[in-house]
Amino acid sequence: MKKLFFKVTFLVTSFLCAHSIQAQKTFKIGDEFDSDVKMTKSYQDLKELKFKNIDGKPDMVFKKEFYSKNSAYVKLYFKDFDLAPGDYVEITGKTTGEKIIYGGKGKIVDSDMTMISDFWSKVLFDDKVEVKLYSYGKIENHKGFEIARVAYGYSNEKLAKIFDDNKSLQNRAICSSDNKEQIACYQGTEMFEKAKAVCRLIINGSSSCTGWLLGNEGHLMTNNHCIGSSSAAQNTDFVFNYQNTNCAGTSAASSDVVASSATFIKTSSSLDYTLVKLPTNPTATYGYLSLSSALPSAGDRIYIPQHPGGRRKEISVNTDSGFSTVNCVGDCGTPRVPQKTINYFADTEGGSSGSPVIDYNSNLVLAIHNTGECPNGSFGRSDDLISSIGNDMPTNGVDNNGGGGNPPNPTQCTSTVSSFPYGESFESNVGWTQASGDDGNWVRDASGTPSSGTGPSSGADGSFYLFLEASTNGSTGQIGSNATAILESPCFNLSGLSSATFSFSNHMYGTSVGSLKLEASTDGSTWTSLWNDSGNKGNQWNSVSVNLSSYLGQSELRLRFVGTTGSSWSSDIAIDDLSLSSGGDPNPPACAALNFNDFSITSFSNQDADGTSSVGNSGASLTLTNNTWKYLPMNYTVTANTVIEFQFSSTSQGEIHGVGFEDDNTLTSSRYFKVHGTQNYGITNYDNYTSGTVTYTIPVGSSYTGNMDRLVFINDNDGGSGNNSTFSNVRIYEGSCENSNMVVAESFGTRVDVLGDEDEDLFTTIQVAPNPLKRGNALQILGPNRSLKDASYNIVNMLGQVVKKGNINPSKTIQTNGLNSGVYILRIENKFTKTSKKFIIEE
Repeated sequence: MKKLFFKVTFLVTSFLCAHSIQAQKTFKIGDEFDSDVKMTKSYQDLKELKFKNIDGKPDMVFKKEFYSKNSAYVKLYFKDFDLAPGDYVEITGKTTGEKIIYGGKGKIVDSDMTMISDFWSKVLFDDKVEVKLYSYGKIENHKGFEIARVAYGYSNEKLAKIFDDNKSLQNRAICSSDNKEQIACYQGTEMFEKAKAVCRLIINGSSSCTGWLLGNEGHLMTNNHCIGSSSAAQNTDFVFNYQNTNCAGTSAASSDVVASSATFIKTSSSLDYTLVKLPTNPTATYGYLSLSSALPSAGDRIYIPQHPGGRRKEISVNTDSGFSTVNCVGDCGTPRVPQKTINYFADTEGGSSGSPVIDYNSNLVLAIHNTGECPNGSFGRSDDLISSIGNDMPTNGVDNNGGGGNPPNPTQCTSTVSSFPYGESFESNVGWTQASGDDGNWVRDASGTPSSGTGPSSGADGSFYLFLEASTNGSTGQIGSNATAILESPCFNLSGLSSATFSFSNHMYGTSVGSLKLEASTDGSTWTSLWNDSGNKGNQWNSVSVNLSSYLGQSELRLRFVGTTGSSWSSDIAIDDLSLSSGGDPNPPACAALNFNDFSITSFSNQDADGTSSVGNSGASLTLTNNTWKYLPMNYTVTANTVIEFQFSSTSQGEIHGVGFEDDNTLTSSRYFKVHGTQNYGITNYDNYTSGTVTYTIPVGSSYTGNMDRLVFINDNDGGSGNNSTFSNVRIYEGSCENSNMVVAESFGTRVDVLGDEDEDLFTTIQVAPNPLKRGNALQILGPNRSLKDASYNIVNMLGQVVKKGNINPSKTIQTNGLNSGVYILRIENKFTKTSKKFIIEE
């Protein structure tokens, strides 16, 4: 028996060693060093100091510089991070000027605002950073922090030397000559577009792999040996567009650190994959990829976008003998590594781990790359990945054409617009070009689309508009459901303009509306997303304005609308009232104030209760009374120069009075500017109202940017009534009303947002009683009725088992018959939020 046990152990050990030998590992791209910075006792000592806090701002109480000449990046590892409310650490790249700020318990790692106190900071692509601690001096029992380690990234020269010094090792993954090329060599191809979804991972302080977006919900795939734990996911930087702009590899693009953490979803060491979810969804910008449910065959052509050696993005398309191809499907192992299920001839390196192996014809992912011995291969073939991921598969994760842009349609400018303002409302003709190679055309129409319950009934400007007909009943110009049509503009010559804005109206009404995108190109081949929206927006025209400042000086700017219908006939999309205007007039008219009569005033999230709203002064003012949150539907791209200006008055203070942009129907406290109220919530820098009518001019773009679809007005008072807010003469503009070219940072100066430390979660006041509870008695939920409307519950025991579930009834009681004595967790949830309460059942 001992001999048999020894043989089995030997075989298992040999197999695992072989697996380790064959699989590519994370690639070392930097060095980590110990640091002795301990702001713990020193932080407590701050309580003895007298703080000036001039203008209500915190004092800088600590500063330290970290520097390694010519390093590619700097990252810091914090331990036991714990700062008092309002205090914060600011990390600044000395060359780039980029800033990172951490406060509270440390680093936010997901969309639920979960914080961790031991963490690697977000990467700063600089060789020198400065760390400053700002404090109000109200330390109480908060600990401060330690900086336990610092990581410096290798320069490009050092990475190249590492590659040269290890050619014998690298050659195991390169099939004879190295045929990998810069991704820029393939601009204008579908391969280039799909590769946008591929990113570089910087894991912890000094490791690198490759990852890619799976499906359109913000999920990302890489190898298990790259990210194998929740901690690793929380300490990974996800760097997109890390590539060169030319085929020679001599000009670097501007990279985008989309996230510095992710939520760990699922993993498998045997298939060597990990699925995580990013806190923000970048698929609107970078597209996504999908897994193939169909098995490939030997000889099928493939390509692999990757970050070999931690370098800027490259692609394996060719080999010495021709195209990169599948070599084996099925039992592709060797005596040492029997579980490989696909092999291919394609060049890779360390750092390429986690790359997608993509079928050239379908552009679907056939495997996740992990094995670097020619022929290279994978333990994670797509059909096995699909089976393993199961119900955790994100939307469009299987057999979908994916994102990353549409097939390019490079054309010469057939017409150029050089005189502005330019306008097109389709009253006499279309004026724009229907693209070829898509699923159909936009249709010119007036007086309502053929299908009821979808589409507009009239134009936004004049009678005519363009729309997509999603029916399949013989209607004119129909393209059906799940179909895409592209409409391209003439070329715009912006070379003589000092500012430019493109505006349009869209109508997205129906039960299954798809999506609409606005994209831009300077060569007719490579397209960049400027704006996108999806879903039912109601039976109304929605106005959108997009700042084109990044394209000033271009003489051949093209724009295009990409419309995609939804899953049924009720998904018509329409556009109208297109314009491109210049702000070059030195004396432009004053910015127009919003007319509230032009908007449907809608209840926001689950916050609108017991309150009313009214429009006054011929549409110039909106008054909110009692506890109410309202929003105006407004598609607006908030840029770094966006400003909101308004007059505010109140005769009775509530808990929160404020305003802010949103992109969905859930609360994001860091987007609301509070000007009045007793609750410490939102961005509080402007919380100074006392009486009368006060004008506020707030540079929104200093706090956040992005595509927004509603403007929210807040008059919150959960605990009472009588509070009121009047918002008047609301103006939204870029720079300033007098000079639309003004840069906000120069005009208003830099600002660090001070975020309130109180939540607006309606479940925060909920309690359970009695607690402890006698066995067999009913559990009573205490809290406002509006919080518990449409809420459900689960009761979970200490083993994690759900022992009872249901919906909260009007009496707010839960029967506990059948539950034994012990400790339980009551989980309450509605479509907006959730909470957990512990209770005890006694005999």
